[in-house]
Amino acid sequence: MLLVNLAKVTKDFGGNPVFRDIDLEIIDGERIGLVGENGSGKSTLFKLITGQEQPTSGTVARKRNLTIGYLSQEVDPALLNLTVFEAASALSPELLELPGRMQMLEALMSDPDVAADADRMERVLEEYSTLQERYEALGGYTLEHRVAAVLTGLGFAPHEHSLPMSALSGGEKKLVNLARILVQAPDLLLLDEPDNHLDLHAKEWLEQYIRDYPGAVLLISHDRHLLDKTVRKIFQLEDGTVTVFAGNYSAYVLERDNRLQKQMEMHNLQQREIKRLKQSMYRLKQWAKINSDFASRARYMERRVEQLKQDAVDRPIMERDRIKIQLESERSGKKVLEVQGLSQEVSGTLLFQPFDLTVLYGERVGIIGANGSGKTTLMKTMMGMLPPASGTVKIGASVVPGYYSQEQETLPFESTPLEFVRRLKKFTEGQAIAFLNRFLFSVNDVHTPIGRLSGGEKSRLQIARLMLTEANCLLLDEPTNNLDIASTEVLEEALLDFEGTVLMISHDRYFLDTIATRIVEIGPDRKVRVYPGNYSEYLEMCG
Repeated sequence: MLLVNLAKVTKDFGGNPVFRDIDLEIIDGERIGLVGENGSGKSTLFKLITGQEQPTSGTVARKRNLTIGYLSQEVDPALLNLTVFEAASALSPELLELPGRMQMLEALMSDPDVAADADRMERVLEEYSTLQERYEALGGYTLEHRVAAVLTGLGFAPHEHSLPMSALSGGEKKLVNLARILVQAPDLLLLDEPDNHLDLHAKEWLEQYIRDYPGAVLLISHDRHLLDKTVRKIFQLEDGTVTVFAGNYSAYVLERDNRLQKQMEMHNLQQREIKRLKQSMYRLKQWAKINSDFASRARYMERRVEQLKQDAVDRPIMERDRIKIQLESERSGKKVLEVQGLSQEVSGTLLFQPFDLTVLYGERVGIIGANGSGKTTLMKTMMGMLPPASGTVKIGASVVPGYYSQEQETLPFESTPLEFVRRLKKFTEGQAIAFLNRFLFSVNDVHTPIGRLSGGEKSRLQIARLMLTEANCLLLDEPTNNLDIASTEVLEEALLDFEGTVLMISHDRYFLDTIATRIVEIGPDRKVRVYPGNYSEYLEMCG
């Protein structure tokens, strides 16, 4: 069944085109991934589908009575006055009001005066029956169970269900918003980066939920593993147009590259033919100056050349503008880090039990664990950035650490990127602008206060900072958060070429599989365990 149809849709903002003549369909039961660079208009497309934005031209048709659940990047301020459970249950005002109305009718049914009036009792019973049917139709009788199951799946412990929303972090509030959308069970789920702030266990739960979902799902995500496991179709949003590919993300990449290669071959073939015909046309024009009999043939050849130019395929962009990362440093000693009997506490609560670990030069260690397990604290304690509760830390000779912070606190928010990089290295203004341009900062961006940059821009600036510090031991705390897939792939390539040592915290399974050579896990029992290999090999060893 067709749920949504976009026909010749164009969308402009202030006269600037975002989309041009988009055609696409969403069928019931489909699992679709929407991919594109940051700023390509993915969230705008979602808003067109929901009706929050109207097309400049073209039509957006939706199935009659279609229900849509849209997970945006913003949390409704009205939810902040509720508890976690209440916010996840806030599906519709009607559903929240129905239990109170039924309780009022139940009180009337036990009233002796009402019981003595047969007609009045009949009206009360009839209204109560109607409200019961409506409450059941809205899923009210199973709501509590569904909310508890979804919150637990997303990593909220039962005792956290009663916490006020106002006490949660920004990431936790977004998780509650995700729970609310999932509990709604609409015909069409529009999920804008639902995996942000999820730990590995919750990501696996979300994957299964999406696979089992009875309706259709359109998903924006930078997690290639999630896209591989859940979707069967890809909408590529690029240059204001949508191109459809069958299969998951990995299949899309292969098919996209294949199409680009074929388009380039066709373009080259057509350009050679145009060049050959032009040469014939010029010869005919020269001959026509001598013999007018050639004039009509020259005009015919000119029309052929013009028609072929119009019909020719555009030269494809084989490689888009991407950030350019080159991580270089002086070599440290062979033994980068040695910890013995290391443990850590926060406010008297044990985060992780004593453990031993040695990290050698060139190793790439992935640190994993549930949200709140203390991964960031573990990394900072191992590198001597925090004093341990017990144990010893020995940093090797000539180790120069470079820290990438998940919370961006390594950046001076009041400064501009231009001012920031010139403090890190003696650049002229022109050199600094050229350097920042490698990270896709425009001339306007370099003069914008860092605090006003987007999450992706701040992430790129932190990577630029690592390049300038010339660190030989990188400490990366969720480095792929806020990066689009293209930038993440550039970072992966740079880390694979990097000869130094890397300690990284990440919930990006694709990233961990590509980069990690060892996995350090903080378990639910607060024990730290070390496994050889990448994330997939860790899963195999854990059964």
